[in-house]
Amino acid sequence: MDLKDSLRQDRARGKVKEPFPPSLFSHVGGLVRRHHLGLDFCRLIESMTAAGAVTLARRCLSEAKPRYEAPLFFLATSAEYLVIQKILTVLDNPFLAFAHNPEEIILSKTLWQRRPGLNPEELTSRHFAALL
Repeated sequence: MDLKDSLRQDRARGKVKEPFPPSLFSHVGGLVRRHHLGLDFCRLIESMTAAGAVTLARRCLSEAKPRYEAPLFFLATSAEYLVIQKILTVLDNPFLAFAHNPEEIILSKTLWQRRPGLNPEELTSRHFAALL
């Protein structure tokens, strides 16, 4: 192999495609639209206590983690935008990016406060109720 072929192979190996991760806004926006979440949901997350989160976790304990693929880009209506911003403001935590349904959105803050050291593999494969 000559120098020219060696350089081509090195360049080809260096150009590995990496997936483009959706933003947190797109992730939450997809959930808001999929589950038709509105201002009632925002009121629920604002009034949720730690005891209420534990009760919700017990109710959802036997559920499997649902499949969810967030959209790469999300164009929100004005009503969806308000809901998304409220969720992002009230539930500001790193586990929110791993939520796949409304129950996990609610449980994300309590789970993060109680078990902040969870790794991403656990968060993507197990329901937040089982981790709590």
